[in-house]
Amino acid sequence: MRGGSYVLSRYAGICTFLCMVTVGVSAHVGTSNAYYESTAGPYGMRVIVRTPGVIPGLAQISVRILHGNHVEQVTVRSLRADVGLDGAPPPDIARRVPGENHLFSSELWLMTSGSYSVHVTVAGSDGTVSAFVPVQAVAERRLAMGNFVGIVLSAIGLFLFVGAVSIFGAAVRESVLEPGVAPDMTRRRNARITMAIGAVFLASVLSGGWRWWDDVDRAYRDSIYTTWSTTPDIMSTDLGHVLRLVIDDPDWLNLDGEPAFPLIPDHGKLMHMFLVKASDLSAFAHVHPVSVGNDSFVVSLPPLPIGEYHVFADIVHESGFAPTLVDTVDVMEVTRPRSDQPLLPVMRDPDDSWAVFRSSTLNPPDVYQFPSGRFLHWDRDDSFARDEETILRFSVMNQDGTPSVLEPYMGMLSHAAVVRDDGSFFMHLHPSGSINLAAQRRFEQNRSGLRRAHVTGMHDANLESMRESTNEVSFPFVFSESGAYRIVVQVKTEGRVETAAFDIEI
Repeated sequence: MRGGSYVLSRYAGICTFLCMVTVGVSAHVGTSNAYYESTAGPYGMRVIVRTPGVIPGLAQISVRILHGNHVEQVTVRSLRADVGLDGAPPPDIARRVPGENHLFSSELWLMTSGSYSVHVTVAGSDGTVSAFVPVQAVAERRLAMGNFVGIVLSAIGLFLFVGAVSIFGAAVRESVLEPGVAPDMTRRRNARITMAIGAVFLASVLSGGWRWWDDVDRAYRDSIYTTWSTTPDIMSTDLGHVLRLVIDDPDWLNLDGEPAFPLIPDHGKLMHMFLVKASDLSAFAHVHPVSVGNDSFVVSLPPLPIGEYHVFADIVHESGFAPTLVDTVDVMEVTRPRSDQPLLPVMRDPDDSWAVFRSSTLNPPDVYQFPSGRFLHWDRDDSFARDEETILRFSVMNQDGTPSVLEPYMGMLSHAAVVRDDGSFFMHLHPSGSINLAAQRRFEQNRSGLRRAHVTGMHDANLESMRESTNEVSFPFVFSESGAYRIVVQVKTEGRVETAAFDIEI
């Protein structure tokens, strides 16, 4: 256990946190790290934020300059969602990494839980550009004390306890005597009584401190976030099967029965839901439920194979906090809606997509053939390793080997998802990274003291890149843990969304 510094700071920030966001899972299941890549003006940057996992804690920030001449300085600073630039701490200067002329590194304190943005500024001879990288600062784990440290601290504590009791006795027995004079029996007896009383007093203080420590530790354990509790079920209606996700967490609704944490749309959708078959990851759906009432979301269920599915549902709070709801649903279990819970007819969203993947043994490990006959090629790098910056690069080819031009799909050239085989890790990716664009715009709207052109260039660059004809797409990423992963890539060509899957062992 890392002393009271962590848990005491939790008390200072928990009220503000509960007013601003719920205690929910990060937008990335298994990690709250953030990856961002884009271009503005003469500079391109890739930003990776490794969150500390404990609050307060130090986030590790790396900024790689992808292109641009004469970069003179890179600065970073953390911004809370409820504090503008005027109320933010001064920026820290990122250090140039030795041997890497285009890589800069820094650390930022995240003092309280909540929605943050890392404000990155790149200055050079060609001008200055800035970007906001949304980050979810939440307590993800409790750091345990090692056995050796515990033994050493216990020994020190015992030494101090015995020393304090000895001082009490010496003070009564000898402190007022002349040097060389031996204490009489009365002083010795009084010293023993004082030592006994002192030992009881110190033991009481230590016992109270132990109970206080346990209370503080318990409060920190309770503050380690978990996702809002949900209940998914599949209902049979006259229009087909409907998947309903009810957010039944007691913190979701306020006393008036209204959502305590209003949502904002991302890519025009209040919720992006992903269904992944749990047993073998062989089926995948990317659907967009609509809100029904104050606590329910419903969506037309795609024609997926029966079985148990992981449910990952991304939402964005208006503060910029972007949790992912996590649950499982059994496609085999179908019920009829109760009369006291009428279910509105659900039309399928035109952006909904799904796929049942071909066996990996039918394809090379770096090529996937779509049902249309097109191919998705993965420029696989055999040097993939845990906790190392990498780029996932893909290209779409026609059957005759010519490039197949990509079309925007919900405002992006591609969407991807990385899921671990046991479902413990899930991340929704865009070519700009893992950040939530709705959250990013939320921070940009709250900026103060910056020229608009400097912070909107990132979005302008993304839009401009989608106007260019290309068959290639890439995603910045870091595999934070070892294990077996499936990478699901979605692209749109000739008005059709197609989905591919690739497997990798880290």
